Amino acid sequence: MSTETLQRPLKKQKEIEFHKPTLSREDLKGVLECLVDEHLSSGEIVDRFEKSFSHTFKFKSSVSTNSLTSAYHLSLLSLGVEAGDSVILSSFSPIAALDAIFLIKAKPVLVDLGKNSFHPDVEQFAKKREESNAKVAIFDHSFGSIINISKYTLGETLVLEDYSEVIGATSEIVAIGKQGKVSLCGLSAENMITTGNGAMISTNDTSLAANIRSLKTGNSSKRILGEPKFEYSLIDYQAALGIEQLSKLGVIVERKKKIAQAYLQAVQNSRLETYFASPNEDSFHRFPIIVSNQGYEEVERYFKSIHIGTQRTIEEPLHSVLEESKSDFPNAERLFQRGHCIPVYPNLTKDNVQRIATAIRRIY
Repeated sequence: MSTETLQRPLKKQKEIEFHKPTLSREDLKGVLECLVDEHLSSGEIVDRFEKSFSHTFKFKSSVSTNSLTSAYHLSLLSLGVEAGDSVILSSFSPIAALDAIFLIKAKPVLVDLGKNSFHPDVEQFAKKREESNAKVAIFDHSFGSIINISKYTLGETLVLEDYSEVIGATSEIVAIGKQGKVSLCGLSAENMITTGNGAMISTNDTSLAANIRSLKTGNSSKRILGEPKFEYSLIDYQAALGIEQLSKLGVIVERKKKIAQAYLQAVQNSRLETYFASPNEDSFHRFPIIVSNQGYEEVERYFKSIHIGTQRTIEEPLHSVLEESKSDFPNAERLFQRGHCIPVYPNLTKDNVQRIATAIRRIY
């Protein structure tokens, strides 16, 4: 990328941040009322949030937790994962999933991404699942790209679906959040809607939900000698924020999709790539562009020079965390080394979106 091929702005433009949570006066009011009323524990507002979440997404039961890691931990335990069991997942799955596997002392089995895809390679998944006899498979809708789990050979392997990045999306083919025994949704500041930090576990299996609740403190179930409980509860003022956020989810999703359409058109008019396969249904929670002929640092400097915040597609792929050979994960490695996530949050102005789209077209 040379300076001759890029038209630099004549004057300094205002920085476009990579991410900003979508917060409103109503969000702040709900939290403030909780604090004024001294709702500093897990109580009736958390219960209301769980019921509202279940009603919105048509689940029989939803259980809130204080982080994505705790949600994965409780979900895996409820599915019967024990020390030594294998859990299969993509190298681009959330680090929270890997941490939860470590907490149980289970064995992670990693699968590379498919070529030109955000999702696990179908053939490699089938082979590794059979070889490892995986008890649970974790699937996530990376970047807001909807994954159809029915394409994967599962046998007796149970499915844990993470739909954090497609919450609020709809599909005529995929029953989002209902493709496995249990599903979870992250609620951190980086997620589609937020409680500050936290997550929700949802299921239509009432006995499974009861098992998950029994693992948490703050409930009426009796303790069994030698079996621990976990302090994983959400707090009322966080739930108050979640209730307000949930009420405007549809607006957030539609705004993100509208912004993404401008980026998709810009990518089509450039030498770049992105792997969204269902633009009419994907939620575009994050928007990666893949630059094949330039180094990561060079492209990063370009965006920084025109005051547009970007971020790596992932902090570190799981195969690197586990110190596995990069050559065994060529597609995940390419997305990590060549991918840049650009801003796609609802508060971007029309001018912001146009600036970013123009910047995409100017990369050679």
